[in-house]
Amino acid sequence: MQPKFTKVKTEHHILPDFYSFLLEIEKMPEISRIIPGRISRQQKGSSEVRFRISYPTSTGRKCIMSKGATAQELFIICKEELKAEVQKKLEA
Repeated sequence: MQPKFTKVKTEHHILPDFYSFLLEIEKMPEISRIIPGRISRQQKGSSEVRFRISYPTSTGRKCIMSKGATAQELFIICKEELKAEVQKKLEA
């Protein structure tokens, strides 16, 4: 069963391995919305959930969360003045 998210848009499928990670980062007050994107397969992977910031966008940051050979895009929406602060917290 999918958990009850408050900031995560659940229009798209979210892999169950990523639920706890999303529940954790949606607690950050600087983040206003989290939009999961497409799910893809990678050639190699790790058995642990991994997260990396790909690049800044006009509304926040585009990120990738992955586990094993599966990866999912993640768009994090935040206010302009908070983008650098959000990136520092996500990288910690």
